Order: sequence, then C-alpha cells, then structure tokens
Amino acid sequence: MSKSAEFAGLPLVVKANPRARRVLVKLVPGRGLEVVTPKRFDRALVADILEEKRSWIERTRDRMTAAGVDLSGEPPEPPEIIEYRAVDRLVRVGYLDRPGKVRVTENAARLLVSGPLADRDAVVAALCRHTVRKAREALLPWLDRVGRRTGLTYSALRVRSQRTRWGSCSSRGTISLNAKLLFLPPELVDHLLLHELCHTRHLNHSEAYWAFVAGFEPDYRRLEREVARGGRFVPAWFA
Repeated sequence: MSKSAEFAGLPLVVKANPRARRVLVKLVPGRGLEVVTPKRFDRALVADILEEKRSWIERTRDRMTAAGVDLSGEPPEPPEIIEYRAVDRLVRVGYLDRPGKVRVTENAARLLVSGPLADRDAVVAALCRHTVRKAREALLPWLDRVGRRTGLTYSALRVRSQRTRWGSCSSRGTISLNAKLLFLPPELVDHLLLHELCHTRHLNHSEAYWAFVAGFEPDYRRLEREVARGGRFVPAWFA
C-alpha cells in the first residue's frame, strides 16, 4: 500500500517494505521521491524525516534534473526509436492500436507494438521485457568472450532489469547483469563485464582486487568513472 503526495516539487510515494530495517529516502528516475519504511513504522514521522533531509533532497533533485533525469513521475512516452549502443543497433518502433494483450514483434531493424495503446504502462512494460530478452542474447556471448580473453570463468549468468546496480557477482560465481547495459557504449559494457569477472577471484573492492583489474585494464579508473555516469545513456522509458 502506498500513499501519493508531493514534497520539494517532486511526486512522493511512501511505502512499507517488510524487509526494510530503517527508513530509506531516495530519488528514483521516472518516479520522483520515494520513501521506504519498515512495516510497522509510524508514517506520521515521515514528514519530519523529509524536512531533515530537505537540503539533500533539493540538491540531489537539482543535480539530477540538470543531468536530464526525469523526476516528474509521469508515465514515459513510448519510444519511436531505440538505440542499443552496446551492439550499435538502431531500432524503429511502430504501434498498432487494437484490443487484447500488448505484444511486441520483431522484424529486422523494426519492432511492432500491438495492443491497447492507451495503456501506456503496459506498452512500456512490453518494450522493457523485449529489451531484457535482447540484453540476454547480447551479453551472454559477450561475457564468454571476455572470459576467454582473460582466462576468468563464472558459474551462471542472470540478466534482469534493475534500478541501480550495473552488475554483481555472488560467492558461487553467479554473475548478474543489468539489462540497461544494452544502452551503454561498448567500451563501458566490456569494462563492466571485466569488473564482474574479476570478482570471481576477489569478492570485494580491496587493493588486491583493483590491482587484479589493472592487470587486464590499466585505464580502469577512467572507465569506472564513466560507468558510474552511465545512467545518462538509459532512456526514460527504461529507467
């Protein structure tokens, strides 16, 4: 259950999460301001928490807005063109309004989205699912290529749509990648895959880990900075 309101000129959503141990305040691209509370937290206290964090919220809002991040909370416009920079592919999107379930069909460099187009959320969700599938198709062989180049191995790969992390590696060698990587330039994707493969040897960000990364990519510091700013490449409808 969530409660909609507004704070600092941003749409505000307050919601309880049974797994939350403390109150979390964050600005979410495409959604605005979000407050996550523990399940039995007194929501009457949220207003005071927001006031305490007002300066941080306003600074973060201004910085994200200046960077072109949409915080309006309005449903994003479905795209007419999708640019998958990672694989140097430009896809045109056509729309056909008709009853039934929203579906995406692919024909060469064109997608056709058919269904009730007035349901913008369903249209965007269908395009997101399609993008996750395309990301799996591209990232699995790519990760294998980087693995062969470095001699590093992994046990399994998962590709999902995630809000924040570009990737992660578990203690069992399972690598999880964000489908948003499909929108990044190839150089950054290649580095991120190397970053996660190196975690199969060092499951931390210690000095030893970074020295290991540097052995494969001496320019890793610049690439890490660029990856941290990679959100600017991700379109609002997928953010």
